[in-house]
Amino acid sequence: MDLGESNEIFYSKVRGGTTSYDVVVPSDYMVEKMYKNNMLSKIDFTKLKNFSKDNLMTGVVGIADTLEQKASGVSSYYVPYLWGTWGIMYSTLKDGLEKAVTASENQWSSLFDRSSLPAGTRVAMYDSHLHAYYAACRYLGIQTDEPLEKKELNQIYNLVKKMNFDAWGTDDIKKDIVAKNKDLGFMWTGDFLYYYSENTANVVLDAYLAGDVKIEDINSMVEILTGKERIYKEKYQIGFDIFIPEDTVAFCDNFVIPKDASHKDLAHQFIDFMIGRSEGENQVDPGFANTYYVSYNTPYKDIYQDIRSLKDVSFTLEDEAQFKSERTSKIDAYDSSLYWKIYDMAIGIAFGKYYKEEENILLPDGSIKKYRGDILPCFERNYINQINTTFNNARA
Repeated sequence: MDLGESNEIFYSKVRGGTTSYDVVVPSDYMVEKMYKNNMLSKIDFTKLKNFSKDNLMTGVVGIADTLEQKASGVSSYYVPYLWGTWGIMYSTLKDGLEKAVTASENQWSSLFDRSSLPAGTRVAMYDSHLHAYYAACRYLGIQTDEPLEKKELNQIYNLVKKMNFDAWGTDDIKKDIVAKNKDLGFMWTGDFLYYYSENTANVVLDAYLAGDVKIEDINSMVEILTGKERIYKEKYQIGFDIFIPEDTVAFCDNFVIPKDASHKDLAHQFIDFMIGRSEGENQVDPGFANTYYVSYNTPYKDIYQDIRSLKDVSFTLEDEAQFKSERTSKIDAYDSSLYWKIYDMAIGIAFGKYYKEEENILLPDGSIKKYRGDILPCFERNYINQINTTFNNARA
């Protein structure tokens, strides 16, 4: 397995042909580009016993329809893997910041207008120029589907230069917000959600170990922390949240089989395994397990419902007895069955809160859209270079 830092880097590796890959996992706009450049093999869906179009979530169907409009016939060349949105993660501990992020008339202003933020707000932008470009276009109210004229690129240059982000980062952004070293950042919702669920479990177990919550009251504590109240006993809180603009970046990562793949039958078997479910007790359940682990949304209704159902738990004296037994056996409290049961409840709540089954977004023309945001445009390499140059100069 080879990892690529971006769709663009991995596209170059596949296009270069130095390695014959059997399965590649590009995002939506890159699937479009690979398809248009005749780089993909058609998927034989008869070999995928775990795939059903009827099992796809509404938002994924919407993204697929958008892709098909851009590249007729492309739907025969990919299998959805994970999907979701981008959002603006922010600290709930800094006075006035939540209102600045969530109540502004321009839903992108917190990323590009320091005058809209409390003094001293430390803002980080994700180190992906294409995603930052999209966000800047949305803030400025300019279109994102076609390459911009030089004057509009100059607008983005001046915007980024004036904003002078406190940091450009990737995984470190969410970690810095959790650690209170940054206040706000742009990122994948899945990156946020993993830390949100983990921090909820940490805070609840802290309270339990301190004697501030009884085992039978853990359910209500989790509901308070993840609900509108947010603070339990005026002491315990998660400390951060995420705002997802209605016109945010949506994405769907997909399995594709390159045209020159050497093992196409095995590629189909691998894809079928990765989207599949367990067939018996104590069997691997890859479709569920991978979604649970990475906290990015599944394209498949049955897996989504199973993740959501994790919230339906209760904590009993039997859980307490098992926790005490594990502690006697030197199992770390934050790796105990009780900790992971709290985590399960938190992630079940979070999937329902931040990944909606149907969005029903009202568009300016009065029509209804079933998923939040838009997928990135498929630009040619020369325009991608112009975007990168614009941002590199502004950052410098």
